[in-house]
Amino acid sequence: MRKKTLGRFALAAVLFASATGPALALDYEAKPIMWCIQAPFRTVGAVTGAAICGGISGPIDDGYHWFLKGTQHVAGKFGDEEGAGQIAAAVPIGGSVGLVLGSAHGVYRGFFHGWKKGWEKPFSRWSYITMEER
Repeated sequence: MRKKTLGRFALAAVLFASATGPALALDYEAKPIMWCIQAPFRTVGAVTGAAICGGISGPIDDGYHWFLKGTQHVAGKFGDEEGAGQIAAAVPIGGSVGLVLGSAHGVYRGFFHGWKKGWEKPFSRWSYITMEER
């Protein structure tokens, strides 16, 4: 029973591939057809990129950098950005605020970055991290 079902799926995949072949072979006039073929893949790439980048990598990246900036800013206000005492006193004040605000900003920025890069290059590593391409 399973062999018959597997054979049916394999045959359906071959027929699907042979049906899309002529559409892919069309010249420049086939831009709307190519867009229709690529749209589902691009949509799924954009959704997964926005979810991963906006939910994980964006908050981690921006939270970390804003934590450092907040700590340095408050330590500078205490007198010395490089002083160990000033940094220790600045971490609970500037670091925690920077971490929370940076994480919130990272969700926002990461969502749109992941959506844009996921649409342009579906399932690429650039759609899942907040770094820009080199």
